[in-house]
Amino acid sequence: MDRVLPYSPGSEALLSPYQPASAVSESIRRTKQIVVGGGGLLGRHILGVLGNRLDRRVRISWDDHGGACEQLYALGRDLAAQRTRWNLYWCAGLAVFHTPAELVERERIHISLFLAGIHDGLERAESPTDGALFLASSAGGAYAGSAHAPFSEFSPPVPKNPYGVAKLAVEDEAEALSRRWRLPTVSGRITNLYGPGQNLGKNQGLISAVVKAQLTGEPLPLRAALETTRDYIYARDCARMVVTAMETVRTRTHGTDPHVRKIFSSGRPLRIDDLLKVAEHLFDRPVPVVHEEVVPGPNTDLSVESRVWTDLESSSFLSIEEGMRAVRADLRYRLGIT
Repeated sequence: MDRVLPYSPGSEALLSPYQPASAVSESIRRTKQIVVGGGGLLGRHILGVLGNRLDRRVRISWDDHGGACEQLYALGRDLAAQRTRWNLYWCAGLAVFHTPAELVERERIHISLFLAGIHDGLERAESPTDGALFLASSAGGAYAGSAHAPFSEFSPPVPKNPYGVAKLAVEDEAEALSRRWRLPTVSGRITNLYGPGQNLGKNQGLISAVVKAQLTGEPLPLRAALETTRDYIYARDCARMVVTAMETVRTRTHGTDPHVRKIFSSGRPLRIDDLLKVAEHLFDRPVPVVHEEVVPGPNTDLSVESRVWTDLESSSFLSIEEGMRAVRADLRYRLGIT
């Protein structure tokens, strides 16, 4: 699937370090903070970073597809009519790389109707909204078939399955909405998120699966080559970066393209065999693994190197060892292991 690059390689506004327009931070001005999908790993950590600044956690009846569609369209309409400044964080979605196409499409429809609600609401409004959007997307979905790692925001995305196609379709819809109404929007291409509270029922989260196998002795079925390389980012670190981006998004996009694709990563790629070695060294216990037939999937090497708003990566990230310790403590409690 050939796609046009989202930015020209000379996009200086994206490549240059962030320079505040004035001494008054955007975050000082009152902004309503709204989260959709606060029950997932990223959403819970964004709630934690926002703390008492959170104004509303939107709860959607996801199991009722028709009802969810109505709720989300109405939410978009309501936001468009808001006269106060607002930031909305979209962190919802259970789909992963191998989720069946019909379930992926169901989630795409949800967010599409939300964006349509904003568009229709703005068409009916007498004045523009002072809102901003963050939409959680996927680096793995975008670059699954791309060539020449490490990938940046300037690398042509090549999805390999319905999950990646849907993620990019949502980015395109968000881009159209953002440019039509000058609505600051960040499509966050997130790498492999991990941390305490990860949903063990989802077919993702290798670090949690590795630590769980160590704790329980139940073999980890491994369907990927040991040289498979991924970027792992601790959920709280990612949430902190996202909130910082949204606190300054209006200044960052002022006078430039209001829609920005940004990779959220730790910048520290790890092979699976190295990840297993870290866990075994850290906890002095082997990781029981059953090597199964390698399932065709994304590129073996999905390392990334963000080139957009790189100042967001300037603060320190939790090390993989510290992150594993946090995951282990969480799993011991959740699994009742003393």
